[in-house]
Amino acid sequence: MRREIFAVSHLFTGRVRLASMDYKRILAEVDKRALVYMDPPYQGTCGKRDARYCTGVIFDEFVEELIDLTGRGVSFILSYDGRTGDKTYGKPLPDRLNLHRIELDAGRSSQSTLMGRDDVTYESLYLSLPLVQRLARQDVRPKPGAQRQMSLAAV
Repeated sequence: MRREIFAVSHLFTGRVRLASMDYKRILAEVDKRALVYMDPPYQGTCGKRDARYCTGVIFDEFVEELIDLTGRGVSFILSYDGRTGDKTYGKPLPDRLNLHRIELDAGRSSQSTLMGRDDVTYESLYLSLPLVQRLARQDVRPKPGAQRQMSLAAV
């Protein structure tokens, strides 16, 4: 594991910026060259009932930030909502954001397992329109004879 951590650290050196501040301040600083990955607290995981996170993200304010990012041509990936069994988590993001949604099978729900059920969790990953367009401009086709690995551009 040590070797893997150092290998990733080497790849990220000079390419990644880590910060601890309000997300709005960070998003205000990014430009078209950036790729922003966001994984805010899911709706329903914040507050008095569930103290895993300090505060939640106000939905309408967050949507306005996403609209601003898209308007500035910023590429982003957003992990935001999901479902387990028949239960869906999170208020749907508005269609006007023009996000490309990918549903990922995240495996058996640990919470469900603790409650004696066997539900599978599906998480939503959203790609911004600028990112989808950026990927479409790149030639991401596999070379002949190369092993094929699924890429975001293939979805």
